[in-house]
Amino acid sequence: MPGGHNRQPAKDLEKGCTNMTKKLLIIDDQTGITKVVGLIARQLGLEFKALNSSATATEEYIDYRPDILMLDMIMPEKDGIDVLNEILLTGIPSRIVLTSGYSDAYLRLGEGVAKFHESGQVSVLKKPFRRADLVELLTELSQED
Repeated sequence: MPGGHNRQPAKDLEKGCTNMTKKLLIIDDQTGITKVVGLIARQLGLEFKALNSSATATEEYIDYRPDILMLDMIMPEKDGIDVLNEILLTGIPSRIVLTSGYSDAYLRLGEGVAKFHESGQVSVLKKPFRRADLVELLTELSQED
């Protein structure tokens, strides 16, 4: 049935919810992390952009408008809390993954900032993370509407 076949892709296009269209923005000062996450994102069919400096993070976020944001909490120029606050103030909806290799307190603080902005779309991934955990989280987030 050609009619039935054509309807499904049109529905997917309207919703824009295929994995191929999902965009991931990675903000982490460690180039090794952004390279590994980018490689995994590409394998999962995600489009991605990586930033190793938080100085222009908010501007890049506004321009790129990602579906998923992976944000390191501890960075030299501007810490993740400041970046998260600025990003949440834009009102652009994204699923957010907070990462840190330091104290859990930074991650809890980030979750508190997101809660303050009434953004319930926050996940936490403590460094060092396992590849399987990253794949599972990105797969889950990229399949949500």
